[in-house]
Amino acid sequence: MDEMIKKIEEYITKKSKQEFHTVDKDELFKVVDIYKDLKEVQSMNGYGNAYGRGYGENVGYNAYNAYNEYNRRGVDSKYRASSYMDGMRGSYEAYEEDRNEFNAGGNYGAKEDGLKDLDSMLHYNYKLIKYIKETATSPEEKEIVKKHFNKAKELMNV
Repeated sequence: MDEMIKKIEEYITKKSKQEFHTVDKDELFKVVDIYKDLKEVQSMNGYGNAYGRGYGENVGYNAYNAYNEYNRRGVDSKYRASSYMDGMRGSYEAYEEDRNEFNAGGNYGAKEDGLKDLDSMLHYNYKLIKYIKETATSPEEKEIVKKHFNKAKELMNV
């Protein structure tokens, strides 16, 4: 990819030295768009995609933990429940995708990936329930949380 980027840079440099009215502008704009896309893909190395699956290692202050959550300190608590729900949704979508791929006889690594995604989704579910339990203030809220927690416990006893 680096070689392709270098060739495109050389092409753009060559075209920029020509008089503007002699340059095929449509071609140049397309090449610039391709160049931007390649640079974006190149910059993704070391970060994750939308499902939290990294292209490389992202370490440090904003590093992902095992459940693809940011370990960032000082996150406003009013967004915590939303981040748990987003995590559940993303993990579940990835789980379904991996499960369907494995069931279709495709990627053999999809089973392990799917199990990791299922674990991640249930972890977010646990964190959301825990957060709601901790932030419930009225007796009615606490009763609703308790009622649904007991329903979930009954599912596991079957």
